[in-house]
Amino acid sequence: SAAYWNEIAEKCFEIDTNKILIEKNFPISVGPADMLEMATYLGQLLPKRKIAFVDRFGHENINELGKKLARNRDVMMQVFKNVGDAELWLLAN
Repeated sequence: SAAYWNEIAEKCFEIDTNKILIEKNFPISVGPADMLEMATYLGQLLPKRKIAFVDRFGHENINELGKKLARNRDVMMQVFKNVGDAELWLLAN
């Protein structure tokens, strides 16, 4: 939701960072239409940021769609299965 991303963006602006680690813990995933809307909003809110995304419930298909949509909106997003790999990616980029 917009409130979710607004809270994340506020913290990013507050600490002046362009690297974000999201560990998602939502048992029910959003659908493609909602993902499109969120990606568009994310591109306006956090352009040029790097987001490492970990989904504890493994909704791989919708997360891959989200990654592609985000990248098309100038947000470098990568999806990971664990926090360790996500942290390594953020440190390397």
